[in-house]
Amino acid sequence: GLAKAEIIATFARRLDNHPDYERAECLRNIHRIAEMRLDDKFGHTPELGNQVWDWAERLAQHSDPGYAERGELTVTYLTEAHRAVAQRLAHWMRADCGFDEVAIDAVGNVVGVYHGTDREAKRLLTGSHYDTVRNGGRYDGRLGILVPMACVRELHRAGRRLPYAIELVAFAEEEGQRYKATFLGSGALIGQFDPAWLAQRDADGTSMQEAMRAAGLPGTLETIAAMKRNVADYLGFIEAHIEQGPVLLDLELPLGVVLGTCGVERHAITFHGQAAHSGSTP
Repeated sequence: GLAKAEIIATFARRLDNHPDYERAECLRNIHRIAEMRLDDKFGHTPELGNQVWDWAERLAQHSDPGYAERGELTVTYLTEAHRAVAQRLAHWMRADCGFDEVAIDAVGNVVGVYHGTDREAKRLLTGSHYDTVRNGGRYDGRLGILVPMACVRELHRAGRRLPYAIELVAFAEEEGQRYKATFLGSGALIGQFDPAWLAQRDADGTSMQEAMRAAGLPGTLETIAAMKRNVADYLGFIEAHIEQGPVLLDLELPLGVVLGTCGVERHAITFHGQAAHSGSTP
């Protein structure tokens, strides 16, 4: 489906690639072509993948002012767009997917529980964040919410229960775009919500506590502290995730597999001493 100029440009870009890489790329392309041909021949439609795609497209209709007008996706903590995404996720979990319990907690996380056959068994925890960076991608974070939603929907439609419950948490905040409080949503679940965050103010002078209360949340440390989970109650945590950026887009590549990443550390350092002139000071 590429034009002649696009084919030449793609060929030119790949000339410097290592032969092993190109051999693997060719095999991937052959596999994908065969998959599409077989799907077409047997009338197979990837319904679950299409559903996740459609959900992501619908969520992307909500974006903060100033970005929505430019067609950019930006959803920051507790804005009108952010709250609309939370309500839509809660509605889908409850009405479309069959979760047994759905609630929005004290920091705005959307929590859905699909019970297992044994109510006393440890739960499997999954989820990701639904806020975005500025001009972000519509799958980063949200894929890890929508994939387990699709899984639970299929279990519910089949009338099937697993031996354990699935607890899905759509985290309200990870990116730290409105307030300097990254991983706020997941931090509250593990008891690492910093009380000083409530007093932080955004660029418009609105404190986090004020934003919470305007969104209908209690905005108290007591209700946030009550969210803390006991790790002994869980089998583990699993997350499907896509990181989105401009590199693959600029290279016209559909997918990159992450082999490693960097950890982020922040240190506050205070120096004690006196100012003095170099050379003349002992």
